[in-house]
Amino acid sequence: MKVLKAMLVFFTALAVAATALLLFCQAKNAPHYIRIYGGEE
Repeated sequence: MKVLKAMLVFFTALAVAATALLLFCQAKNAPHYIRIYGGEE
């Protein structure tokens, strides 16, 4: 169970970091991408 818990924490942190990095890059380099994605939904 310790391994499962460690993996869960690791992947959660990885997902949060990846999301934050993506949002930061989009906001800094290409703000129009956000409008395109919003329009598709």
